[in-house]
Amino acid sequence: MNKLLVSLMLAGLVASARADAGLEGSTDEVTAESVFASIGDILVVRPIGAAATVAGFGIYGVASPFAAMADATDEVYDILVAKPGEYTFCRDLGDFSK
Repeated sequence: MNKLLVSLMLAGLVASARADAGLEGSTDEVTAESVFASIGDILVVRPIGAAATVAGFGIYGVASPFAAMADATDEVYDILVAKPGEYTFCRDLGDFSK
């Protein structure tokens, strides 16, 4: 029963993401490859990206005093927190081009 529920939730999430992409005027057709890319993105890439964002924030907390001495806090924040966060939370589902 749990496997069926998880499968249905995952299929609904992928379908809603694809429907949102279609509303934006995208002419991309849904293929098996794009569905598998979306599922891989949901199950593997997004959790790793979220973990990288959290770990980057922790490292930034330790590195920020040293970055402040070098007047580079913005650059360090961008590299450790902003870029992983943007890749994880702002990218379209299944789009690995960024």
